Amino acid sequence: MKFERRKRMRERLDDAADLREPLLHTKLNVPRHAAALVPRVRLIEQLHDSLNGKLTLICAPAGFGKTTLVSEWISYGSLDAAWISLDAGDNAGGQFWRYMASAIDGIRPGYMEEVKAMLPLLYADDVEQALILLLNELNRQSGRILLVLDDFHVIQEQKMIQAAAYFITHLPPHVHVCLMSRTEPGFPVSRMEAQQLAFRLTADDLRFTAQEAEQFFQSIHLQLDSVETSAIVRQTEGWITGLKLAALSMRRTEDRHGFIRQFTGDNRHVKQYLLEEVWSLETIRMRKFLLKCSILKRWNASLCRAVSGFADSPDLIADLERSHLFVVPLDARGKWFRFHHLFSEFLLQQLELDGEETPALLYKAAGEWCRERRLEEEAVEYFLQGSHYESAIALLEEMSSKVVNWDWSNLGKWLSSIPNAILLEHPVLFFSYVNSLVAEDAGDTGKAEELMREADAWFRVYSAEMKEEQRHLFVAMAHYVRGTLMVFGHHDLQRAREHYEKVVRYAPDGIRIIFGFPEKPLQPETIKTYKIGLGHAARPIAEPYTMQLAELYRSVNPIFLARLFINYAEALYYWNDLEQAEAYLTEGMKWVEQKPTAAEYELIPGWILQARLRVAAGSLFEATAILEAGMRRMKGMDIPRGVELLDMELIRLQLRSGNSAPLRDWMIRCRLNSSDMVSVYELYDYELFARALMLEGRWDEASMLLDKLLYLAESEMRPIDAAEIASMRSVLMLERGEKRKALQQLEEALRISESNGFVRVLIDEGTAVRAPLAELAAAKQRGYYRGREAASLDFVRAILVGMETGAPFAGEMNPLDTVLTAREMDVFQGLLDHLSGRQIADKLHISYETVKTHRNRIYGKLGVKNRDEAVRRAQEIGAQAKETEQDKKQ
Repeated sequence: MKFERRKRMRERLDDAADLREPLLHTKLNVPRHAAALVPRVRLIEQLHDSLNGKLTLICAPAGFGKTTLVSEWISYGSLDAAWISLDAGDNAGGQFWRYMASAIDGIRPGYMEEVKAMLPLLYADDVEQALILLLNELNRQSGRILLVLDDFHVIQEQKMIQAAAYFITHLPPHVHVCLMSRTEPGFPVSRMEAQQLAFRLTADDLRFTAQEAEQFFQSIHLQLDSVETSAIVRQTEGWITGLKLAALSMRRTEDRHGFIRQFTGDNRHVKQYLLEEVWSLETIRMRKFLLKCSILKRWNASLCRAVSGFADSPDLIADLERSHLFVVPLDARGKWFRFHHLFSEFLLQQLELDGEETPALLYKAAGEWCRERRLEEEAVEYFLQGSHYESAIALLEEMSSKVVNWDWSNLGKWLSSIPNAILLEHPVLFFSYVNSLVAEDAGDTGKAEELMREADAWFRVYSAEMKEEQRHLFVAMAHYVRGTLMVFGHHDLQRAREHYEKVVRYAPDGIRIIFGFPEKPLQPETIKTYKIGLGHAARPIAEPYTMQLAELYRSVNPIFLARLFINYAEALYYWNDLEQAEAYLTEGMKWVEQKPTAAEYELIPGWILQARLRVAAGSLFEATAILEAGMRRMKGMDIPRGVELLDMELIRLQLRSGNSAPLRDWMIRCRLNSSDMVSVYELYDYELFARALMLEGRWDEASMLLDKLLYLAESEMRPIDAAEIASMRSVLMLERGEKRKALQQLEEALRISESNGFVRVLIDEGTAVRAPLAELAAAKQRGYYRGREAASLDFVRAILVGMETGAPFAGEMNPLDTVLTAREMDVFQGLLDHLSGRQIADKLHISYETVKTHRNRIYGKLGVKNRDEAVRRAQEIGAQAKETEQDKKQ
């Protein structure tokens, strides 16, 4: 008995392992074609010529040999082809592009690793940005690539169609897409055809000629004379599957001539007639088996046995495979299959007409088979198709209060298929669904708000029947989702915090919710992965929001604390609170070590921030050691993008210390170009590339690239990047002798930075902007560059203090004038003269309280705690200014 249990357990594990592969990779196999296939040289030559353009569209009804033709073309031409057999489930953007990336990776290993992190974005508002990343990485692949999308007609989601059109329009010149579809693709192809960039084959092109039909019948040893062949071709209108079905029928009838005489009608009737005839010739047992298995997208013997109840499923499958008509093998081992599309449609029609079979029970059996093997995704799909909502709900609720390894699009798709009336009875799932519509910039804010209104109405009706604890949990989850809406839908942290406060108030012990896989492309800083409105990340707003969210995450999902604390540490760094930044970074990194998967999304930003803090403390050596150790770990984890990001950060730090050689070396190997399309997720790379162009004196290229980057950063609400790029443009203009434009651009960088209090953005630019900043401060002191939209003089002074310099500018003005206001300079002079606070007040005719206020501001700006430290700091600033002036004269 124990042996039998172990054997069954092994079989289940083997089934699960087999299924995980075919359910992904079998869709990526180029279908095998029969050895007796008639070569279609005339069409293959046309397809070969089409490779000079971007797109080949093969548009014809089912059964015209689209798939067979293209697989023959690939084999005949020895083409590097990435193949995807699409189905209705691929209308989810993340899934469609995941298959695309996997297919490309099959012929260009390493591609998937480079792009996998951006795939969840391809169902969201960020689709164009993510497509740019896919295209840029595709552009870096060498050699001609053919991308084949079979059954494109199943893609009905308009966003998906638009994304595919954008992708095809911007393909690199060495990449070609072949679309096979029963209908027009849903986007205009005529302009591409007019430009000779698109080639089209239709049903008329694909029809078998009498000569090809004669070759076909001869190849399967069916002897027909030319008159009979012409009659069959005429009646089927050259429809290839019609010819195959007719051949099968003629083999099984003694009156072949009678069959040909009666064989009339258009393709639709021919298809139905022949399928029914072939169907009628099968045994009752085989028909029963096929009906039961018709609901399966892909199947093996074990799954068919579970659904049909037939112990001899392997033998029946072997009989089907020998027919060479109904089934398509999906793997080299011959274990996994799918039905031919035409036959699948026919079987499902028969199942619908059958009075004995109950499709819901078949879906239930398939779902249970998958659930037993811990294949939750497939199980949920089958349960939902069979309307077994309670089974699907039970499985989904097992996964609440944790992050599941699905992207938000799949989670939303499943939950949306459950009627809202049922879903509202399971608030965890309902609010998980609404949350999936907006989380991580998913973008369907309107639908989410509509559902929240529906939830409010439902709650008003049924809340009286709920226990107090249930009511409180419902209200808490509603506020959690509204908080998510505020963050990702409206980018309003203040209102989000108000909702999160209510979550904790109503559910002090926490809430349950399902979180999809939220990762964006691997980035150097978590704070740069979110859209930030002007002023929304200012410390008075962001700090209480973070603390409230931390309290919430401790009870909802503590694993999120890793990212939250590292993100907050980054904000503290940019606010120039380095001590607190270090403390929260340490706390965040502790949580990273507890994260079970994808730790690199926090490790990379954590190491980069550690390195920046070491540099700020004056130790480039320690910073270098941190980044190099990180690169070794990323290599060990086989994450090339992680190695790249850490390497680029090291190059940036070395450049700031005056060592430009690493940047010059990187420029040679980076494969970037100023004319590239740039995604918001590649800003870090291209900012460094712009610095390299400026280092080489390639001003025009640098200017064109920086203009592009600034527009992208501003339109995508990335203020840190926007400020950095604006400051780089200022430096470039100075180098070109355009001083006035340079100061105006620097003013723009300051305005962007000040809105969120990000002092450190410009401090880190260092010597390149020090002198123009001091000049701008002096101009503001004299009344220029003022106004409601301008950066404040205090903010400029804070940056200069952070740079620990009072860089020289025109005239004999005291360097402290760039740091302190005129009244603060008067108070400071009193301190230098060793006057007491009351004596200074009397001398300046102001109150003692005013003197204390000015004194505290002076200490804060100079980073000191008392009079003696302030005097020493003033002397240091003066000495540095003198040295710089002397260096300038020399």
